[in-house]
Formats: sequence, structure tokens, C-alpha cells
Amino acid sequence: MNRNPLQTIFSKKFWLVCIAVGISLLGIVFALSRQADMQNCEQRLAGTIEFIKKRSADYTKYNDTTIAKGLVREAAAVRALESLSLDCDEAALSERAKGLWLTGICLLDAQGELVCEYTEDGIGYAQLQSGIKSESILSVIGYPQKTYVKHVELDDGSFADVAVHSCADGAGAVLAYRYTGAEFSQKSVLSIQPLIDSYGVNSTGTLLVVVENRVSASNDPTLIGMNIFESERLMSIRRSNRADKLIRVYAPRGIEQCYGMYSHGRNYSLYAYVPARQVYDLTVMNLVITLVMYILVLTFVQGFRWNSAKDFFMQQENSEQEYKKSLEQKNAALELAVQRETKANLAKREFLFNMSHDIRTPMNAIIGFTALAQTHIDDRDQVEDYLKKISVSSQHLLSLINDVLDMSRIENGKVTLETKPVHLPELVGDIGDAIQVGADKKHISFTVDTAGMKNEDVIADPLRLEQILINVWANAVKFTPDGGQISLRIVQKDTASADYADFEFHIKDNGIGMSEEFQKHIFEQFARERTSTVSKIQGTGLGLAITKSLVDMMGGRITVESEPGRGSEFTISLRFPVGEAKAGQMIPISKASDFTGKKLLVVEDNELNLEIASTLLEEAGFEVDTAGNGKIAVEKVEAASAGRYDLILMDVQMPEMDGYEATRRIRALPDKKKAAIPIVAMTANAFEEDQKNALNAGMNGHIAKPLDIQKLFQVLSELLK
Repeated sequence: MNRNPLQTIFSKKFWLVCIAVGISLLGIVFALSRQADMQNCEQRLAGTIEFIKKRSADYTKYNDTTIAKGLVREAAAVRALESLSLDCDEAALSERAKGLWLTGICLLDAQGELVCEYTEDGIGYAQLQSGIKSESILSVIGYPQKTYVKHVELDDGSFADVAVHSCADGAGAVLAYRYTGAEFSQKSVLSIQPLIDSYGVNSTGTLLVVVENRVSASNDPTLIGMNIFESERLMSIRRSNRADKLIRVYAPRGIEQCYGMYSHGRNYSLYAYVPARQVYDLTVMNLVITLVMYILVLTFVQGFRWNSAKDFFMQQENSEQEYKKSLEQKNAALELAVQRETKANLAKREFLFNMSHDIRTPMNAIIGFTALAQTHIDDRDQVEDYLKKISVSSQHLLSLINDVLDMSRIENGKVTLETKPVHLPELVGDIGDAIQVGADKKHISFTVDTAGMKNEDVIADPLRLEQILINVWANAVKFTPDGGQISLRIVQKDTASADYADFEFHIKDNGIGMSEEFQKHIFEQFARERTSTVSKIQGTGLGLAITKSLVDMMGGRITVESEPGRGSEFTISLRFPVGEAKAGQMIPISKASDFTGKKLLVVEDNELNLEIASTLLEEAGFEVDTAGNGKIAVEKVEAASAGRYDLILMDVQMPEMDGYEATRRIRALPDKKKAAIPIVAMTANAFEEDQKNALNAGMNGHIAKPLDIQKLFQVLSELLK
């Protein structure tokens, strides 16, 4: 392909590259300059705020010192009046007041009641009494060594320095005071407002001193007296929770964007903000300089490219060829991705088909038997039979949901293994107790042989190990006919290291068995052999897939040998570190305690769930109070009398305020007994991370929905001991 070098030099592509480079360069300069402007603005505002804080502290110290000096002077004056008796008249008091430069003198009897007074400016005992505690006056009567002083601020901004001392005869007390009017009071007290007025809004930014959520001083007079909750700008600064740090304030539409900062004083807060346009002075200048320099460099580059146009053209040709090759590779990768997506869609459709069938089957039973129960409501025996069948179908549906969720979490890598001491005979015994119920219904006998174990105590994940053994063991019960036999045999293999123990768990049954072809797919998701016998048996088709995934996570291996009509034998090979555990470590589920008189607060936004939980708890003897969300729960706990609630059952996902936030607020209550009320999460969020989140929020336990009544009462019993 032949092209004129001039066409290459002035090509559209080149200019697009130049524009892209220019934009990138300007972007870098903008970012660096912006950062420098931000730092400069932060330093400027921080310096101003720090200076105002220092001067405010100085003013406060000065004002406190002035008040202290006035009170000391007043104490000395009242001590000079201790010789006064209660029968003195106003004239005598006037003479003594003028001699000591006092505004007024009051004589009080032993009960603190006014006997006689003199006042120069009309400010009498009645006006001062609201600022003086009567018990403080009474405390000095009869005690000549004591003097009570008080700086009393009046509603009009004036103040009086008051001193009370016992009369010499102990019959009453003398009250002396010096009054300072509002006009002179303002002049005698140092205020931060004049200091802030010296800072210009345009040069320094807007400065505000906030006391009790109101602006008490500002270099913008229009803001003085404003409640900060009325300013979205100030609230945005406050909500950042970044004191002494510069933040960007995203003000509502129509209000200029700005940068602000706030800091805490002793009894006030300082706010400062400047418009964003005032922050980027250096940025604008640097952008202009960079643009000019880039244009000069670009001009030089164009001259250089003119001299090397042919070489450039060849490079372009090579680049085009490489691009075509890269494009071909991307197209090939895209085709492969399309194929994979098609395969994934097929798998998805198969998954949805299987899920639809497996969910609809128990749901049909639940809906159908519910309708039948309603039509036979007067036949107790028939209704009980229907309820039992509904319960079985519900448990099957819950098992399906749990299996699907477990499989999903395993595939997404969200399942992690714990390491705890495990006493294998005890774990196997507990599993056997759980399986015994289903086996007894079918008159199946099963044996457990642990004689081959040398190391009974190992380090493992007890929950996942239980899940593996239960899945295989329960599967054997399911596919073994009435009167059959099942055995569990544990064999420990010899190992070269004493730190590890290799085990084989052999679970054998004489059930219906499976074909050789199906054995190849038995550990796949939704794998079920399509025979008339198997089809009659409920199952999710996920149990063994989950088991295989868990065994793989543990670094083990699971195999199966089976023959149709003669049964199956599963072998699970696992290696565990040798550990130490005490027999009886695993806590069995105990029967519910007597909860009569115990008071619970149940927090649940779903009315049906609330009715179920309340009914179950009331039948167990609890006194139940309810709340529809976390906000209401917090309010009820705050307003409750001492000992009103023994425990709180808290849902997690609720409107207005979720269970985590409600728990944190209850734990932060000033009443320590209320803050320590046991709180148990009662939620459909049933994964390991959900349990950790509950504990991190301050909860004492976790119960998953649907409720396991026995487990619920066990948790309540343990917390209410």
C-alpha cells in the first residue's frame, strides 16, 4: 500500500494520539496541581482554625480569671459584714454597702428567708435567688469558716458576683453582691467574634463557631444564630466524621460546591469552608503552562516526524499486520467463549428444569395437603396425618434449598474449613443417634465398628465432617428397603508420621444398589438414576456432589462400589492431624427448660414469622412483647423499666433500622443493665459469615430460620441460666 508521507504525518490517527496524550498529560498535571491546591487549602484552613482555637482558649482563661477575681473580692467584702445582725435596717445596710462599693446587701434568717435588704440598682434578692441554690445558703449559716460565692448570669446578659457568709451570732447569713449591667458585661468579657471578623470571607473562607448546634460567631453575619441542621453544607462536613481533615462538600443543586473542615474545641465546634473555585488557583495556572509547553513540544515532534516519515510508514504497516493478527486471536477467543457460554446456558436450563421439578414436588404436597386439611378441619386424626405429611415435605424442601445454597457457596469458594479438636467416637455416635430415627422407621439395623482406630482425637472441621458422613449415611438409609442392614466401619491406616492419621470410613448397605454406568456420574450435581424404584424416593441429587466437594477440600478421596439389587459401599479416605479432645466435648441438644415468667422482646418485621415465634414462645411459658423493626425495639428498651426484658430475639433484615444497628445502639445505652440484655439473632441469613457478623455487632447467639424449636430452646436456656 502506497501512501504519501505527508498523509502519514498529518493523519487523523496521529492527531487522535496527540489529543489523547495531551489529555492524559493535562489530567496528570491537573491531579498533581489539584492535590497541591488541596494541601495548601487544608494547611491554610487548619492554621486558621488552630489559631482561633488557641485564642479562644486564651479568652476563656482570661474570662474565667476575671470571674474568679471578682468572686474573691466579693468573698472578702462579705466577711467584713459578718458582724451585722438580723435587726439592722435598710439605712445601715446602705451605709455599709457604699463603704464596700457593693450594689446590694441582704440579711437572711436561719431558714434562708429574706429579712432585710438594700439594693442600689433595683436588683434584689428575688432576682438573684433563681441562680443560687438554697441548700448552699443554708450550708454556711452557723459556720463562720465557710463562704459561698457564685457568679450569677441574668437573662438580659447582665451578671452579679454574689457572696454569702454566716452572721457572727449564727442567727442567719449576710448576702452581698456587685451587679454589672448588660452593656458593661459585654465590654468586660472577651469574645471570639471580633477576632473572626478580622478574617475576610473572600480571602480566608467562611468561619463559624458552633455552640450547642447553633452558630454563635462567624465572619459572615448572616449565619449567626443559624441551627447547623438547617445547612446541608455544614451537615455534609459533620457527617464525614473526619475532624481536622479537608473534605469535598457536595452541596444541593443550586449551591456552590466547596471544601470544608471542622474541629472540636472545649465546648464548641469550629467550621470553615471555601468555594471550590478559590482552591484551584495553582491548578488553572499549571494547566495553561502545560498546554503551551505541550503545543511547543508537539511542533518539534512534527518537524522530527517529517524527517522520518518513511520509517514511520513502515512501522505503521507492521503495526497493522500485528493488529490483524491480534484481532484474529481475539476472534478465536471470542468463538471459544461463545461455545463455553452456550454450554453454560445448557447446564443452566438443565439446572432450572431439575430445580423446578424438585421444588414443585414437595410444594405440591404442601399445598395439596393444606387444602385437604382445611376441608377436613373437623377430623382431628385426618388433619394430624396431613400435617405430618406437610412437615415431611417442608423438611425435604428445606433440605433442597440448603443443598443448593451449599453447592453454590462451594463453587464460589465461600466455604472455608475450620480446625478444631474432634473426638471421633463421640462425633460418630452423635451422627448415629440422628440417623437412628429414620432407620427405626424402616426397621433397618446398623452397626458401627470403631475398633480399628488408634488415634481417636484429631484436628478437623467437625461440622463439615458431620455433613460428609450424614450425607452418605442418610443416603444409605434412604435407598435401603425395610428390614435392611447398614454398617459403618472406621479403619486407620499406618502412616510414616506420628503427627498425622489416615482414616477410611466404609459405609455399606444391602439396598437397591446402582448400575455401573450411573456410578460414573454419581458425584455430579442432580445425578439420579432413572429407575422406577429410585424415582419413588425423594432426593435433591446434590447431597453426594456436596460430599465430594467437601472431601476434595479436605484433601481426601471418596469412591463407591455397587451392584444392582445387592447394595453399595462408599469409602471415604481422609487424613487428619493428630490432636487432643475430651470426650463429651460435643454438646447434645437438651430439652427446653422451664421458661415460665421469662420476658422476651421479639423483633420481627414479617407478621407471619412474628406470629409463629410469639406463639411458640408463649406456649413455652415466656411473656412476649413484640417490635416491628429495630428502631421500635431500641425505643422500647430505652423506655422499659428495670428488668422488663430478660432477652431479645432480633431479626436482621428489617426496614428503618436493621438488627445489627439496633443491637449496636442497645449496647451503647447509658443504662448498663439494659445494654447487657442478651440478644440473639433470629434470621434467614444462616451462613458462617452471617453468624460472625451477628457476634461482631454485639449479639450473644444466632438462630437460623426456619426455626429449629429444640435448638432455639437450647440457646435460650443457656443464655437465661
